[in-house]
Amino acid sequence: MKYVYSILVVLILALAVATLGPSLISAGDHSLALTYPVSQMIAMRGVVALVLGVLAIVILIIAVIRFVMLRRGLFLAILGVGLIAVAGGHYLILNDRGLDTPSALPPDYGVTHVSQGNGDVTVLSYNTLGSETSMSDLEPLVVDNGVDIVVLSETSEESAQQLAESLSGRGLSFAVYSSGADPYNPEIESTSVLVASSLGEYRQGPSLDLTWGSVSLRALGDGPDIIAVHPVAPVQDLQDAWREEITEVYGMCSSMDDAIMAGDFNSTVDHMHGTGASCTSALDGTIGGYGTWPTSFTGLLGSPIDNVFTDLDPTATAIVDVGDSDHRGVLVRLAR
Repeated sequence: MKYVYSILVVLILALAVATLGPSLISAGDHSLALTYPVSQMIAMRGVVALVLGVLAIVILIIAVIRFVMLRRGLFLAILGVGLIAVAGGHYLILNDRGLDTPSALPPDYGVTHVSQGNGDVTVLSYNTLGSETSMSDLEPLVVDNGVDIVVLSETSEESAQQLAESLSGRGLSFAVYSSGADPYNPEIESTSVLVASSLGEYRQGPSLDLTWGSVSLRALGDGPDIIAVHPVAPVQDLQDAWREEITEVYGMCSSMDDAIMAGDFNSTVDHMHGTGASCTSALDGTIGGYGTWPTSFTGLLGSPIDNVFTDLDPTATAIVDVGDSDHRGVLVRLAR
């Protein structure tokens, strides 16, 4: 039986190790990271680490009991130690991507504030859940952090206009752009963008064909190009659509030049790697491993699906949580 136990332990540990890098494993026509239910599991590495850690502790306790009572338990002990190592590996990956939790950026009002800063561009990306995080909740974030570009998923053009009007009352001028949506559900199906007038003029061009909206803005002056995205979620019945949409989204990275792509990606960097893309996250190394969804989970256990990808250099990042959305927002300041 010891050979059977050996094979079982090796198989179980091999499966556990595979969870560390599913984007590197092929599963038919696409990566294992893009295959249901692995696609959902790997989105929450913190939960995977917790489950493996708890399971390992239980197995080790049983192994100790078996050793004390029967002088057996070697295979269970090896399995338990191996699972703890894999759980630790998941945590190290998240920690490497960044688990910092600053809630604001250092003082620097960029190009938006009435007193000019150093010219850095500050971006706020927030899924407001149909304005459950209200525009009045967002206004202090924009003002206090010198935000120049606001990307709002699940937010109607009307709500974005309200925010622009409120900011105008503070002496800040923003232009508003929106993907448009079904008039019967404009808040959830719209993606809207506010751009500080100090960045210059923009022209809204053809957008990516995404279920929940996309906005593509071409700078006519010296500002960076802007792409706001919100691909469909990876629920079981929409896996094919989800893979197609995130592949199209991350495919934009190869042509980014002085550009910023932000929003609710409904995917993590593991899924991005699974598409074969190599995008650079402005959050990597600082807050890139901290979960932005759902807010009911601590950030260590949540999924970091809200992101900012760019070829510009980040100088500061922060996680923000205001209002009643099920998402946290991300702030990033970029040097040009």
